[in-house]
Amino acid sequence: MVDARFALPDFTSNFQLNLALIKAWRSDPAMFRDGVCLDSVYGCFPQCKANGGRHVVGKRYTPFLMHGTFAMLNDAGVKVRLTFTNVFLDRHVLSGDPYVREILDIASNYDVEVIVYTDEATDYLRQNYPFKLVLSTSREITDIHALNDALERFDYVVLNYNLNKDYDVLSQVAHPERLEVMVNELCAPHCPVRQKHYEHESRDQLNGESTLFCEECGRSKADLADLFDGPIVLSNEEVSRLRMEYGIRYFKIVGRKRRRDKLIDVFLYYLVKPQYHEDVRQMLLG
Repeated sequence: MVDARFALPDFTSNFQLNLALIKAWRSDPAMFRDGVCLDSVYGCFPQCKANGGRHVVGKRYTPFLMHGTFAMLNDAGVKVRLTFTNVFLDRHVLSGDPYVREILDIASNYDVEVIVYTDEATDYLRQNYPFKLVLSTSREITDIHALNDALERFDYVVLNYNLNKDYDVLSQVAHPERLEVMVNELCAPHCPVRQKHYEHESRDQLNGESTLFCEECGRSKADLADLFDGPIVLSNEEVSRLRMEYGIRYFKIVGRKRRRDKLIDVFLYYLVKPQYHEDVRQMLLG
């Protein structure tokens, strides 16, 4: 059975939590589920105009802090993924914004990959930097032919969450070893305002604002375990099925801006053997 390689959120607000989890996994892997590998931590630095998905304001990182963030995570044995998924991102921001350029130039010295949304950002990064590129789930690909085309073009593709349990589609994926599945997405199935929400968050990031999204969002407030019977959230048994039957090895834990205690519960469920939940919880709480 292939390893389950997990991406964790995120490398700024959850930095110490993720680092503690990675160190626990490194020091005592027997406490973690068989085959679990902590592969990467994703996110973006505050006020970076390239960021998407969730707007991140706050104080800008200095070059010293950026170097330290990348170096500490790489030294712990995990990659870093930059969420350059702003839906309005173009080469003018990538080449013309000094802070964005600084992030990219520093990141190019480390084991860093970049999650992208726009074709323009994809082309610019390919031409100018050595990063592996990950196509964001926010592209919302539903057609198997388009998905396979994307898997030929990108190093990894994050699956549209609505296809998490569409086993007919998953059985036709040409390169399942490069597909990444979000295990705990709480957005409503086929959410009608999801793309508008992406655009709203992207505008806020470009403008350095934090404004209210006024559309009705169907995001679930239920506990994780209550959603396993639905079409999106995966149980550990379903994660194992994707690994064993479909050859999928990359999984993403959603959790930027999630409450710390809720995120710890998610980490424990997907990553840690039940008998060690409280031991690891105490390690993470410090």
